Amino acid sequence: MMLQELLTKNRANLLECWEDILLGEYQKETFRIFKKQKDQFANPVGHKIRVGLAELYDVLCDESDTEVATPGLDELLKVRALQPISASTAVSFVFDLKSLVGDQCKKEGMDSLYKEFLAFCARVDAAALAMFDIFTNCRQTVYQIRMNEFKTGRHIITDSVKCSSQVMREDMADSIRNRTTYTKPNEER
Repeated sequence: MMLQELLTKNRANLLECWEDILLGEYQKETFRIFKKQKDQFANPVGHKIRVGLAELYDVLCDESDTEVATPGLDELLKVRALQPISASTAVSFVFDLKSLVGDQCKKEGMDSLYKEFLAFCARVDAAALAMFDIFTNCRQTVYQIRMNEFKTGRHIITDSVKCSSQVMREDMADSIRNRTTYTKPNEER
């Protein structure tokens, strides 16, 4: 069996494991929501992660495909660009696929695919570099939008209490604070 056949045969399992590794960076409750809710409208971030990983997997498995950028991967990296994480953390998940594929090769008793596996690893490394560039461009765009808001004074509108998104952020912060200060109904504070 060739590596290509192995990757095709185990696509669903490898994608599931890869998704779990990426979602493992989030809190347990967020992880559970992202995994459980498959509807793209009820869980847009989880959907973008799933689609982005699937598209990247297909690109990496296709030896003839040299273009890493796909619409789904672009959306996934945009989501990561909005999060307060470093660029290296944002794209590091791509390297996890190497160990997953290596483990799958060993499990199938396919140590003879060493040269093909090295070629696959080289494609993963090249993809990581391309993803780093995409992520950096997304982060730069977010920065430019925010700076334009400050220059035009629109940040006053978007950061004010009257803005619905600001009210929602405050409500979420309040609910988190309330969870940490909860006491039993019969106890006094």
